[in-house]
Parts: sequence; structure tokens; C-alpha cells
Amino acid sequence: MTSLYEDALYEDPMLARFYDLDNSLQRTDYAVYLNRASSAQHILDLGCGTGTLLTAIAEQYPHTTLVGVDPAQAMLDIAQQKTSRVRWVNSTAEKLNLDMKFDLIILSGHAFQVFLTQEQRISALQAMQRHLTADGTIVFDSRNPAVEEWREWTPELSRESLTTQEFGEVTLWNDVAELNGIVHYQTFYQQGENGPIFRAESDIAFPTLSDIAQAVEFCGLRVRYLYGDWQLNAFQENSPEMVFTLEHASPSSVNS
Repeated sequence: MTSLYEDALYEDPMLARFYDLDNSLQRTDYAVYLNRASSAQHILDLGCGTGTLLTAIAEQYPHTTLVGVDPAQAMLDIAQQKTSRVRWVNSTAEKLNLDMKFDLIILSGHAFQVFLTQEQRISALQAMQRHLTADGTIVFDSRNPAVEEWREWTPELSRESLTTQEFGEVTLWNDVAELNGIVHYQTFYQQGENGPIFRAESDIAFPTLSDIAQAVEFCGLRVRYLYGDWQLNAFQENSPEMVFTLEHASPSSVNS
């Protein structure tokens, strides 16, 4: 996930490099996004981070026109080193004003959860609606708040190690606190057993299905599909994810 608002985890060049190591193509959601990209011509990745997903799309689908948007220049600096096939744009979601529309808009890695209020969610969805072709789709995910996944983001349960070419062994873990529906968590990265520890703090929301559905309808969009995981099983109350595919509520009234 990358932030569409200011966040030290994404703005700091060193932390951005650690983030890039921790967000590989092994993620289960990438296969779905790559499949959706196969039939698209113009693709926008909103909150593209270090560009791992768009780089893979560029390699697999040379016919596509690709734009990656992120407010964190440190992330885009890394993305620009991966491919020149993508137009990289430094912008927040609510200020997005591109000169084209897209038949596929994606927000991967729970990027939607960086919008902490209903007003921010509506602003982001309105920006996507403006940039969506008449028959285009928006695909994004948000963790199901009923599952309370953040309770597992403790140092004991979240700790893992990565062996990297650039930094050697890196250990990473989280710590977390929840207040009034906003989850505040810290991400730690340590080089080696006794090396320096880098820390960043982030806030994310866990909006309910009702919250998201209301924002979607307000913005002139509708839910075409709703899945409960990245195996695309039907959404249930205890599903870990809410995976949305949106489209215009009235596609015939939209100018492409």
C-alpha cells in the first residue's frame, strides 16, 4: 500500500527503498490486476508506490498506455528507474487532473484505506469517476473491518525477515493502536541482527461496506462485483477483504 496523503514511510528515500523490498510480485492481489490489465488499453494506477505492479503490466502488455500517480516523490524516484514505459505523475488523489481517461483504474495494496474520512473517500472516488471512460472499471480493495486484522499487527505476530541483495538481512515488524476507527501503526525495519532500526508511523481507516457503498453511490458509480478475497470468492461477513469492481452508474451519459 502507498499513501495518497503525506506519510513518512513513503516520503523518506531510505524508507521507500525498504518498502520496495517488502512489496514484491508475490502479493496475491497482483495476479488479479495483471489479468484485468490484459483487456485494457489505458490504465491508471492511483497510489502506484515504487511502480512494481505497473512495471509488470508494461512488460506483459506492451499495447497499454500506463500512468502511475503517487504523492511521494521518493517512491516515484524508484519507480522511474524500473521502466520508461510509464508516465509517472506526482499528485494527491483529490488534486488529480490528467488530460486523458482510462478504461481501468486500480488502487492496489489497500491504498483506499489511507482516506481517513468519508469526505476524503468521496473526493478520491470523484477524481476516479472523472478519469474513467464510459465503459471503464475501477478495481480496489479495503480490509473488512469486521475481521479486525489490525489486532495481529503486533511485534510478536508481524515480525518477518527478508534476505536482500542491497541490505542483506532485513527484519521488519509493526506495532499498532486503534482509536475511533482509525488505526495508527508503526513500521520498523532493522538491518542485520544489531543494525540500525528505521521507523515510520502511518494512519489508516477501516471503512465499513456501508460507508464505501454510500460514497460510491454519491459519486455516480455503482458496484459491479464485490469479492471477499483475492481468489475472488463471494463476499461474506467474515471475509478478510472487500474487493470492489466499480463502473459508472449510467455509462451511456458519460462522455469518453
